[in-house]
Amino acid sequence: MLIYFPLLIIIIIFGVSFRLHFVTEFTTMVAFVGTAHVRIFEKEFDHVHADLWAFGHRKRKSTRVIFSNAEPFEMFETYNYEHILIVYDVHHIPLFFDTDTVVQYKLENKTVATLWPRLATLPSSYKDKYDGKMDTIHL
Repeated sequence: MLIYFPLLIIIIIFGVSFRLHFVTEFTTMVAFVGTAHVRIFEKEFDHVHADLWAFGHRKRKSTRVIFSNAEPFEMFETYNYEHILIVYDVHHIPLFFDTDTVVQYKLENKTVATLWPRLATLPSSYKDKYDGKMDTIHL
């Protein structure tokens, strides 16, 4: 009877792993619009359970990053994500997904990223100024 216990554990681990990697859909989009190299972005955000997108960059061979020339908010609306993190400059960013307001991440008085929940009205471009309530986190 004890001989079947390790087999049961292996099946459970395989099932959980399969579900996490192939069945679970990500509800967060990380959009890189900065000028740094895409591989630096991919390496910094590889641990995040989100879809990684690079906008305005040349396509490269990548396993995690999706490349696009469209606007980030357009893809955000198309794929029905719950949150979008727009990254302007690659840094470690602590993510808080339980907010209903826009979160602005600043490093040395420069905005390095903004986290947007699904709002009723979103700007047409990530470059537009947002006039609503915005929380600021200083890195």
